[in-house]
Amino acid sequence: MLTFELYMRHLLFFMFLMPIVATAQVPASQVFSFQDLPVSVISAALSGTQISQSRGDVAQLADNPAFLDSSMHQNASLSYLNYVSTINQATLAYGHMDSIGFISGYLRYFDYGTFIERDASGVELGKFKVADYELGVSLTRPYNDRISYGVTFKNLFSAVQRTHAYGLGFDFGGYYVSKDQNFRAGVTLDNVGLQLIDYTGTNVQSLPVSLNMGIAKKFDKAPLILGFQYSDLQRWDLAATDLNAQQDVKVDQLTGEVTRPKFTMDNFLRHLNASVSFVPSEKFSLMAGYSFRRRLELASPTRPALVGFSFGANIKVKRFSLMYAITSYHINGTSNHLGITTNLNEWYSSRTKS
Repeated sequence: MLTFELYMRHLLFFMFLMPIVATAQVPASQVFSFQDLPVSVISAALSGTQISQSRGDVAQLADNPAFLDSSMHQNASLSYLNYVSTINQATLAYGHMDSIGFISGYLRYFDYGTFIERDASGVELGKFKVADYELGVSLTRPYNDRISYGVTFKNLFSAVQRTHAYGLGFDFGGYYVSKDQNFRAGVTLDNVGLQLIDYTGTNVQSLPVSLNMGIAKKFDKAPLILGFQYSDLQRWDLAATDLNAQQDVKVDQLTGEVTRPKFTMDNFLRHLNASVSFVPSEKFSLMAGYSFRRRLELASPTRPALVGFSFGANIKVKRFSLMYAITSYHINGTSNHLGITTNLNEWYSSRTKS
């Protein structure tokens, strides 16, 4: 059995090793950046530690396509996110166990709202909508009793007035569960693909690839689950575009060359997310998460408030699981995420018995 002391040793080794092995220094493209937001309510509540924590919501396969959970067979999920102001997101997901593996799919609609079109002199010409769409289909298969793997094929579409952008991508995932079910680990390689058409109809560019690794530990004598995730391993210097971190920059007075330290604790923490869950039963749980990067980049120096934190709850009432998450992005920018899941097999079974 993995003791807490051994678990913490593995965690520290894992976190300090990752900056060394990461294929860093490649700036990420910002195409289809709406994908940075969580698809499921559980993911929002866990604040970036979700790829090692399957909680029975089929929408979580958008985070790690390797999740293999029998409870997600014929599971349907619907969620709504009020991001900021009039910017909203809606997601529908469904999963089905088949002879070739677990097949699931999700559709995400991201609405930026309605905008006014004007000509060069400011005369109003009309109104138009801006929206993004994501359609993903996943296949998950077991490697053995403890390891599963999966892949998601994604279609990405964006519409701004009369212009459009289109892309295709793949997410790959692996998932490990210990024999006693108390230790779990996940790894994902996201957005391997291309934006085939941009808003001008010409430019082809790579999607923003992301490599992530996470672990979760459930305790025998307490209804708690600790989660840690190290994200964006393909790029070490996440602080390069943050004005708050420019004190680490050194400029050569003769050549003008700009350099940054190869390792800083600031950069190390930007990759790290942490969460804790209180799970007294299968029908009820409370969750809290923390994103160091969100805290460092978006919190106000004078009024940081709860920026970087997220909280959530999940309760099962009869055949429905009701989920809620609240995430603080800025002192004036808190998002609310609502979701509901149900297992269609339970409805079918009850009808058959009656």
